[in-house]
Amino acid sequence: MKKRNLLTIPLILLLFLQGCKDDVATTKTDHDASKPIVLTSFYPTEGGARDKILLDGENFGSDASKIKVYFNNAKASVVSSSGERIYAIVPRLPGENPRISVVIGEDSVVYNDHFVYHTQAQVSTVTGNGETAFKAGTLSEAQVYGKYLELDAEGNIFMSWRDGGSFGVARINEQQNTVTPLYQVASAPYPYSNGLTVDRATGVLTVSHESVIEVFFSFDPREGWYPRQRNAKFSAADYNSIVPADRYANFVSYCPYDGYLYTRFRDGKVAKIHPETYEASIVCQGPYGSQYGQAINPAKPWLLYITLHSNANPTEFRQGISVLDLRDPSKGFKRLNAPGGSAFRDGPLEEALFNYPKDIKFDNNGNMFVADYDNHCIRMVSADNIVTTVAGQPGTSGYKDGGPIESQFYRPWGIAVNEQGDIYIADWGNARIRKLVIE
Repeated sequence: MKKRNLLTIPLILLLFLQGCKDDVATTKTDHDASKPIVLTSFYPTEGGARDKILLDGENFGSDASKIKVYFNNAKASVVSSSGERIYAIVPRLPGENPRISVVIGEDSVVYNDHFVYHTQAQVSTVTGNGETAFKAGTLSEAQVYGKYLELDAEGNIFMSWRDGGSFGVARINEQQNTVTPLYQVASAPYPYSNGLTVDRATGVLTVSHESVIEVFFSFDPREGWYPRQRNAKFSAADYNSIVPADRYANFVSYCPYDGYLYTRFRDGKVAKIHPETYEASIVCQGPYGSQYGQAINPAKPWLLYITLHSNANPTEFRQGISVLDLRDPSKGFKRLNAPGGSAFRDGPLEEALFNYPKDIKFDNNGNMFVADYDNHCIRMVSADNIVTTVAGQPGTSGYKDGGPIESQFYRPWGIAVNEQGDIYIADWGNARIRKLVIE
């Protein structure tokens, strides 16, 4: 038998691979900025989040890192490009009738046809069994009657409650399968909590004490979420300017735009609070009224949104969503949806109606989610201000998990959104915490 020189095999293989590498290198193309980007077609023409899509055209270049694809304002993930075909992944919740645009350098072009986006939603129950007396334990054993929710970056769900025979704040963790009280008392006022907020960079949870003007409570994960009382330091003039009968601060929100906490009293005054020194000042006089929701839009973190009750004055703010620009709060609040509550109407935000909207929260793309209390459903205000119903049956109460058509709620109150865009709902009338995943 003829002996084979084994050293020649790796050498031949190396030369072959190098030749292949050279061939690949020669097929790479660059986008020519002196020529236009040409768009021809895309496939499929409809689908949902995380679906694959092929975008055909010319002069894309083969460097995927230099190509951006948008469905309306939602950015898609670009996997690869051959120069004439882009392979991308459909983004989540791009808005109504999305148009696909391709951006390379200074050039931006849009396909003529719309992509037909199909929203898919699924509701499940996280914890609670319908009993209103709070009980800690595993998710299957626990009993909850939560009103307001908030989440940190680690997946902890924080819940405040003030019904069912006790008051408190609890931590819910799906991965750890636990519901644990951070504090629990049989009666008020320690603390008489409503709205919660988390600085997701530090994980610090802040809770409003709605009956004492200067009192808040903070829970630091580095201290095992041990409750600490924090007292806001108003000047005498600011303190005395707040109407004594209306010193209810239902909410507090951390604002990443300037790093301050913001709260609002029932007489309409908005206060700005330093999160460390707790020095506080009044920055705005807004409409009077009881408040049931408050949120900062992370996509535009200088915007503070609130929902007001049917006792709001001026009446134009009743049962509506209003916004305050914190860059110049002296301009006051502006109502966003149509006047007239106790009704249901989807569509453009300026025409939409709600029925006692309670809590509101945003995902990282600027979509707002509304717990529409007396319509028994969850509504979404997209980043381009279109209102749709994403879960529940408007006007029909009940308890049922499942898709957007069959799912049912009974007076949902609190709401929170995690980093992945999953929505958690305090389904108050059903004494349960529910989870809504939208794609």
